[in-house]
Amino acid sequence: MKRVNKRHDPLYFSVKEVCKLLQIKPHILDYWEKRFPEIKPHKIAKRNFYKKEQLELLFQIKKLLDEGYTLEGARRKLFSAASNIEKVSTAQALFPELKTTSKALSKNVASSSDREKKLKKILDELLQELKEIYHSL
Repeated sequence: MKRVNKRHDPLYFSVKEVCKLLQIKPHILDYWEKRFPEIKPHKIAKRNFYKKEQLELLFQIKKLLDEGYTLEGARRKLFSAASNIEKVSTAQALFPELKTTSKALSKNVASSSDREKKLKKILDELLQELKEIYHSL
């Protein structure tokens, strides 16, 4: 029976290993850590190490930067889905009668420009209703 070497599947990656995999310099990794709090390394014996999940996030950031995104643009792209879910749930809590509209928008709208157009249309309709209520008072 062969013994499996644990070095083939490490739990943590050192800064040197991460920089070598991403083909970046350590100071760039430090800069990314400042801009993305999700990349906080684990300190073990006063050295920084990264888990696999963080390494995957770093690869996604690197890919987006290579495609031409800025750091802020990459951050928005990576975390927009999570923030949209939070916004929808907040809106549903405040306006329970809009649940079906919010769900329909989040499921059926593919691109952000379409989503913005539909949201603008809903807000315009809401504004018209509020104006009618105001004038009736």
